[in-house]
Amino acid sequence: MIDDRLIRQESARRGITVTADEVQQLLEEQFGYDRDPEPPTPAPTSALPEVAPSDAVTATATPEPTPTPTVAPMTEEEFVERSTAWFDLVREATGFTEADVRAMLESSLYRTKLAEAIEAEAPTVAEQIHARHILVATEEEAKDINMRLAAGEDFAALAAELSQDTSNKDDGGDLGWFPRGQMVAAFDEAAFALHPGEMSIIETEFGFHVIRVDERDDARPLEGSALARAQDAYWQDWLEAQRRSEGVVRQWDSSLVPKDLPTPRPGR
Repeated sequence: MIDDRLIRQESARRGITVTADEVQQLLEEQFGYDRDPEPPTPAPTSALPEVAPSDAVTATATPEPTPTPTVAPMTEEEFVERSTAWFDLVREATGFTEADVRAMLESSLYRTKLAEAIEAEAPTVAEQIHARHILVATEEEAKDINMRLAAGEDFAALAAELSQDTSNKDDGGDLGWFPRGQMVAAFDEAAFALHPGEMSIIETEFGFHVIRVDERDDARPLEGSALARAQDAYWQDWLEAQRRSEGVVRQWDSSLVPKDLPTPRPGR
């Protein structure tokens, strides 16, 4: 995979490493095996917590076992037995050996670590606007609302009465603060062209929007999902820049990605 080579080169430059023990721990997590489980208590053992798939694995095409809750912690012997059987199934289905699968897990860990390092460098402030809207089905309705607003009617009251966007109509159509790129393109372009207090009508695939911008901040801190999106975009932009600098057209050779792998159930 071309991305893998680029990621390993940058990881080496930054001093990022992945150890064999980290690969082993990731593999164990996929099977729901805990090397150091909580000590048993006199009370009956409850089902183990559900094990969520690792970001490192779901970000790649690595074959992934599907753990299920068990009535007692998995022993090392059980883990070895189940993982060995699973590796055999993978080899029979795809020709991939245990070493191949471990190499895939290693690559996914490198990707996760480098992504975290690069995302930490992403800007944490951005130009943002605080806007609200009223969504209707036709342009005529939007124009009528615009006339009523120009005549002095309250935006929040009209949103509560007429907007088809049920997610915010009861909040006066308030969309909160958001940076560029968060809304659909047409809405985004129209909203960021407005100054505080200005309104506009714009059509999107959802219908016609009467938009009003209430506030604007050229360097407002990003928070929550907006920050997460900005960090992910920063990472994806970095990857794309590296691919372009290498003259890369395709991200990976799809013929190397295993398909239709067996999905063992290592837990009971």
